[in-house]
Amino acid sequence: MKHWVMVAACLAGCSKSDPKPPPPAPTTVAAADASGESAAIRLMNAWFEAFNADDFKAVHAFSVAHMPGKPDLGNEGFRAMTGGFVIKRTKDLSPTSAEAIVKEQKSEQYARAQIDLDPKDPNRILEFTILAGPTPDEFLTPEQRKERALDGSKRAAVIDEIAAALTKTYIDAKKATSMAAALRAHLAKGDYGKIVDGEAFAKQLTDDLHADTRDLHMRVMFGPHPKEERPPPPEAEQLAQLRQMNFGFGPIERMQGNVAHVVINGFPDAKLGAVGDGIGDLMSQAADADALILDLRSNGGGDSDTVALVASYVFDDKPVHIVDIYEREANKTTPSWTHAKLHGKRFGGKKPVYVLTSKRTFSGGEELAYDLQTTKRATVIGETTGGGAHPVKPVSLDDSFAIMMPFAESISPITHGNWEGTGVVPDVPTSADAALDEALKRALAALHH
Repeated sequence: MKHWVMVAACLAGCSKSDPKPPPPAPTTVAAADASGESAAIRLMNAWFEAFNADDFKAVHAFSVAHMPGKPDLGNEGFRAMTGGFVIKRTKDLSPTSAEAIVKEQKSEQYARAQIDLDPKDPNRILEFTILAGPTPDEFLTPEQRKERALDGSKRAAVIDEIAAALTKTYIDAKKATSMAAALRAHLAKGDYGKIVDGEAFAKQLTDDLHADTRDLHMRVMFGPHPKEERPPPPEAEQLAQLRQMNFGFGPIERMQGNVAHVVINGFPDAKLGAVGDGIGDLMSQAADADALILDLRSNGGGDSDTVALVASYVFDDKPVHIVDIYEREANKTTPSWTHAKLHGKRFGGKKPVYVLTSKRTFSGGEELAYDLQTTKRATVIGETTGGGAHPVKPVSLDDSFAIMMPFAESISPITHGNWEGTGVVPDVPTSADAALDEALKRALAALHH
């Protein structure tokens, strides 16, 4: 079972912090051509062609022309990790939306790409996502179909294992009992009786767990997987990959009025000293700005310790208590503070900070927004975030099934709560696309006050 690490961050553009000037934009694409191929499919094909060719000037030009104001889609790290993609099929979903089923060049991992265009301007992309997923049924071999087959006893055994894992590990004991009872009720009513495919069963179990708690971190997975946590790759290999991903950072730019705009798309584990140094070098690029905009609109999360590290750069050197992490199974609370000592230069705790959010901001991205909002260190601008406050870990159920299990919860020392299920509500609500302009306007007003 393969899962892309920080895939959302890479797709949002973990590009270098000193991007080259944009090359000329590609030729405008009409809504339709003589072949009848839709604009959505042609745009998707054009991006895959540039990405697969390792032509990141063309990838950047694509973003400039068709996704103005948004980070580049895809980067060198994501290309190295996947080897590019083979397009297996494309399909129009609507006059302005299309999907592609693709497979990694480096593995048997499949993914689904979806592109949505602006109905008023078929050259402008509103959304473009690529998400790893199971092999579609149409591409399964007979052997794979046999491996995915389920019977009633297998379905019952998987539910028993999920119930046991929830009871032992899930962060909320009452909700664990409720979820286990709900799955057993579905089984008793025969709701799962017609599901004979392992992947389909995993999806249905996930949907039923979400219906009971709305805990979007939880996910049942089907496929071969290690039953114990694998040792990490050698440090040199880890560092090489993280450097390719620019330590989770996207572009860093200096805007009008000496306002720094820093895109952070994910928070990699910073236990290796060189990772912390790399993040420090990136954050130091904004230290002498008069105001700072932290762009978390495409941030899918990551390591909580790295969230605290990044937060430290917008405070002074006196540590600030920002969050506690409580684990129910271990009955342990771990406090998280900003750092007294840092690599590089701080932006500091006096100058204005703005945080941009979207509905895609999740988990660790939400934690940074929430921590800076509750400590009154930043103004949050954008959309209400996804609502995932529970750290997770994989729990093996058997040879075929595993579950991503929320085993801990974040607790603010200020609100004594968190953003689970509700998301981080912005101080200034606006669309994600308008958030950067709104933040810049407010930063310039604050500086000229």
